[in-house]
Amino acid sequence: MSAIEFHPLTFVDEADGVVVGRSDIQSYAVLPDDGAALLRRLAEGMALDEAAGWYLTEFGESVDIGDFIETLRELGFVKDDIEDIREDVEKGGAEPGPEKSVRPLRFRRLGGWAFSPPAWVAYTALVTACVTLLVTEPRLRPHTANVFFSPSLVLVQVSLALAQVPAVSWHEFFHVLAGRRLGLPTSLTMSRRLIYLVVETHLDALYSVPRRKRYLPFLAGMLADVLLFSALTVLAATGPSWAGGPALAVAYTIVLRLVWQFYLFLRTDLYYVVTTLLGCTALHEATSAYLRGRLRRLPGVRPPDEVDDSAWSPRDRLMAPWFALLTICGGGFLLATAALAVVPLLWGFATRLGPQLAHGTAGGAGFWDSIVSLVLFFGDFALLLVVSRREAARNRKHRR
Repeated sequence: MSAIEFHPLTFVDEADGVVVGRSDIQSYAVLPDDGAALLRRLAEGMALDEAAGWYLTEFGESVDIGDFIETLRELGFVKDDIEDIREDVEKGGAEPGPEKSVRPLRFRRLGGWAFSPPAWVAYTALVTACVTLLVTEPRLRPHTANVFFSPSLVLVQVSLALAQVPAVSWHEFFHVLAGRRLGLPTSLTMSRRLIYLVVETHLDALYSVPRRKRYLPFLAGMLADVLLFSALTVLAATGPSWAGGPALAVAYTIVLRLVWQFYLFLRTDLYYVVTTLLGCTALHEATSAYLRGRLRRLPGVRPPDEVDDSAWSPRDRLMAPWFALLTICGGGFLLATAALAVVPLLWGFATRLGPQLAHGTAGGAGFWDSIVSLVLFFGDFALLLVVSRREAARNRKHRR
């Protein structure tokens, strides 16, 4: 039996096996040590029958080499699909040539600059200046009142809404740069969550590098938020007077986003830092199943469906009870921060809106500003409700 040609593969040793992947299509799998060793031999050009014999000698048992190759083919590791054949024809045919030249990865040099020693010195200087200003000028510290930088509630709502897309894009772009710095094909995409436009970074390619190199890409977004908050604070202190109010308002929303990262049960950036540190691969899924199993003991609770736990490592099972406790505590933390941050915002909105509606004249600017603001506020929730119901109906239809 002849040898099989494979795409370039990465092998990363983990506590529970070896992560083997193809970074150009971001396809990865965790193989046991013996399976990874067999794949290494095949990727080096060993013939199938020779590899099967080597496996029998090395590990003392036989292997279904055909089934193994079929699994690798499904993962996209084997170089024998239609596109690969077309590439071979374009290269000239008979003899396997060198790998097709790959275009240079965009932003790789920029990623290197963004996390170079001079950049870290600049970041430290900016954050230090921000901390100094926060200590010496109390008006610059994050506060609910900073959000209402204008008497016009419509201006406040529209300004903050428009500021979120570039602010979130800045956060995600730092994830991309940290990945590109390592030569990984991280990508930035825009998608929709119900009625909201969101920006997402795909970091699956991090599975192709050792764990110690994954922390910076995971934390890069929070670094970007800290830098943006610092820059806005410095701008409010030293920039033109008209820019100070909007800068502090946007800075307050960045603080909320940084706090949100600590909701680990929502799989935030810090969740991936923690799971990487603990050596877990599917901690959220294992914890969810663990909690469902405990809740089924309560009267009136329907037993959960059978769950395929083959993707969970022993480490996931070990840490699931502890992460379940952290999830429960995280729910309380979420309610506490909502009470301290969101409720004051709603109260500030109501105390500014109410007097204008109660005492303003029908022809006054303040009265109509409040009317439009109220329409925007409830219109957002109404649209959210309609779209969420349609999404739920679509999901039910899809399950059927």
